[in-house]
Amino acid sequence: MLEAIILTCVLSSPISLDKVDEYFSCKDRNEIIIYMQEYIPLFSEYFKPNDIETALRITYCESRGNPNAVNKNKDNSYDKGLWQFNDHTWNWLKPKLNIQQDRYDIETSTAVASWLIYNDTINHWWPSAFCWKINLKTYTSFELERFLD
Repeated sequence: MLEAIILTCVLSSPISLDKVDEYFSCKDRNEIIIYMQEYIPLFSEYFKPNDIETALRITYCESRGNPNAVNKNKDNSYDKGLWQFNDHTWNWLKPKLNIQQDRYDIETSTAVASWLIYNDTINHWWPSAFCWKINLKTYTSFELERFLD
């Protein structure tokens, strides 16, 4: 599965600045995929194949793949877990989706993230989009829908 997600990064001749930028962007994407590869089997259960890379990138940008990550916000709320669910969002979703586990449970948080992305929007991670979004030509379906909204 990892091989199917890794991009082939090549420089073609003649080399132009655009091609060099594309090459390094491709290398950066691959480094994130390799760093986050332990989550590919789990994410494959909850995301469409073309959306797995974006899920890996979001969780890399949000928590660096640490399911125990905690970040305090200016309003004294906390973002917790692999997907960095905020207190407000998690409290809203718990009764709605009958969630019994906490945000640190990677399968639960991944299932909830998938539900949110496919049934609501990717808005919940839009503040970190500067980190995880990729070139418009390679946007996944849920990225493109959010971009066009």
